[in-house]
Amino acid sequence: MIRGRAPLPPLEAIDNAQQILAALGAAHKRDVVHRDVKPQNVLVAEDGHLKVTDFGIARAGAESDMTEAGSVIGTAQYLSPEQARGDDVTAASDCYAVGIVLYEMLTGRVPFDGGPPVAVAMKQISDEPVSPRIVEPSVPRELEAVVLRSLAKRPSERYRTAEEMSRALAEVRGVLDGTGGTTRVIPAAGDTGRTRVMPPSRVGPPPPPEAPGGRKRWPLIVGIAVLVLALAVGAFALLGGGGGEKVTVPSVAGLTSEAAQRALTDAGLEPLVQTVTDPEVAEGTAIDTDPPVGSEVDEGSTVTLRVSGGPGDATVPDVAEQEEAAATSALWREGFEVGTREESSDDIDEGFVIRTEPAAGAQAPRGSTVTLVLSSGAEDVNVPNVTRLDRATAEQTLTGRGFLVRVANRETTDFAAGIVIEQDPSGGTTAPRGSAVTLTVAVAPSNVSVPEVIGLDAGSAVAELEGAGLRVTSDTADDDAPQGTVIDQEPGPGAGVAPGTRVVITVSNGPPGTTSAVPPPPPTTTP
Repeated sequence: MIRGRAPLPPLEAIDNAQQILAALGAAHKRDVVHRDVKPQNVLVAEDGHLKVTDFGIARAGAESDMTEAGSVIGTAQYLSPEQARGDDVTAASDCYAVGIVLYEMLTGRVPFDGGPPVAVAMKQISDEPVSPRIVEPSVPRELEAVVLRSLAKRPSERYRTAEEMSRALAEVRGVLDGTGGTTRVIPAAGDTGRTRVMPPSRVGPPPPPEAPGGRKRWPLIVGIAVLVLALAVGAFALLGGGGGEKVTVPSVAGLTSEAAQRALTDAGLEPLVQTVTDPEVAEGTAIDTDPPVGSEVDEGSTVTLRVSGGPGDATVPDVAEQEEAAATSALWREGFEVGTREESSDDIDEGFVIRTEPAAGAQAPRGSTVTLVLSSGAEDVNVPNVTRLDRATAEQTLTGRGFLVRVANRETTDFAAGIVIEQDPSGGTTAPRGSAVTLTVAVAPSNVSVPEVIGLDAGSAVAELEGAGLRVTSDTADDDAPQGTVIDQEPGPGAGVAPGTRVVITVSNGPPGTTSAVPPPPPTTTP
């Protein structure tokens, strides 16, 4: 119903809310708090009656250990502040949720929304709701007052029982449909506030008694009568009784300014337009007249026509660097509609406000749209290729493009120390301006210990030394050691040398005079 028809008429919204409260009141009398009142848990029967359902997380007062202390259960958009904090719930908690449902019926949206459930719950605790009349100007002021009281942050400041809230709605209904409610003093039709002298209720004083002796004083009586008659005629003329023709001020409320002026002119009156601020009447629409409708005035009289100039202007608040949800709430509180668009920014984090259009501090009509320019993050730029450059040149190139630089070292003999051998992201790709590029820079390897190979056969010695990252050359000499045995090495065993250092091994040819073939020494190796 809300999605398809909201905002609902005030009387229909009141009737729905009272039916919900009646069901909750029955539960509260049995010491059961619903804790999850929301439109999805209210069904509309075929006869139009409302049924409150889903007491799945309802909590009985005598069963306080049903849920773990400090837990938060419910739907974030309809959660009372005490529920959001994990505190105890009461009947006033359900009244808070009914207030949000009533707000949604009247405006078509909930007062707190946007972002993850935790963020919405925090708004329930700390943010004040935007007045429903700002969102939907047709909401009566009396009904607005009930909604805002039901949404008070402290349970003691809102309706404490469903019956109390229902009675408040009944009073509003009486005011709206004319069946009861607050007594108002209505001025009489045509009363312009001017003091008028009314004609005397009789022509003159009673005749004087006869003079002693029975002689009548007729000349004196006639003179008094003529004088009183003259005064009466003068007063009648002063009140307009003897003036020009009278006309009735017509009703022009709701007409456009031009149509209202024509109606007054056609009635023989002279309109004087006065523009006033009114958030409830569309700009350019007639509100009322002075003298009011139905007054009898002289033909040709000037009648003040009050015309709405709209809701008036408000100052655009400064919401720069705020999150979208907080900025939207601030604009709603000032009576603005909110639009959004994105723009890249190197300084403002993604999802936060860069600026507003119109700018903060500017005056704009209430009800107009203020656009939030939100950051989409830093702009993507091309990453330059800096491999094979020295570290200083590579860092200067990247920082000039707006990147941060991180360095990782790698020991190698394939490149000179200080040369960039890798980068991430690689050159030719794109990355957000201000993001980091990691450079892998060559450094000289640390020393290795020369292994001992004396006594090994030549092949094993070569394998041992090359496995340690050293290069090997060989020489031969006559020796009592068996042929092919390593009899000496330079550098000697245990010496600390840089990887790739050349090690010379001396291989035995056998004792002098040996005629057998001597195996050739191993070839000189290269990396």
